[in-house]
Amino acid sequence: MNNHNSIKNWAEEERPREKLINLGPKSLTQAELLAILISSGNSRKSALDIAREILSDCDNKIDNLCKLTCSDLLKYEAIGEAKAVTIVAALELSRRRENIITDQIQSSHDIFATIAPKVIDENRELAYAIYLNSSNRIIKVANVGIGGIDKTLVDVRIVIGEALRLNAVALALAHNHPSGNLLPSREDDVLTRSVSEACALMTIRFIDHVIISSNGTDYYSYHDKGKM
Repeated sequence: MNNHNSIKNWAEEERPREKLINLGPKSLTQAELLAILISSGNSRKSALDIAREILSDCDNKIDNLCKLTCSDLLKYEAIGEAKAVTIVAALELSRRRENIITDQIQSSHDIFATIAPKVIDENRELAYAIYLNSSNRIIKVANVGIGGIDKTLVDVRIVIGEALRLNAVALALAHNHPSGNLLPSREDDVLTRSVSEACALMTIRFIDHVIISSNGTDYYSYHDKGKM
């Protein structure tokens, strides 16, 4: 069988496994990481094609992917029981690790680690607020804005109102830039200033506003850059 779709036939620097070895796991997209778990495709589709199909059916959301069962995965081409079990097990390990590292926010990287899985490979901007108690432990993570390719609207009143309802003493904002450009826009600066002023008025600590890259491998922190 001549499988022209096989990843083995790709240039070495484009193969997910070699890319991970040479550049590290953060260099890979969600589809490429899933393709490594799938391992191989068939005569019609490569492992990467199948990974993209699965992710598309999950709206490119890791949360939805983590909900898939072995039975769900067996519906896809070239996914047998062994591969389905491998994928489910890997996602469960990832979920358990995420619960450990995002329980408390101590740095901009913790904010990034909490929100990145929610926005990786999104083609629209999504904004999230992280509400914290006095020990900077997470009370709630809430989606506070859904936008287009280059902007999202966040109602500061809703952000602050939810903080008061939860008795949160601190909060952080984070959103993605599908364009890949991490530099804050004028609208990002205005939002950061507005939330900072509203938090100060309500005696709530505004600890950071983080902008996440389109592939979830890098971020920009207003706090780390001394801009708040």
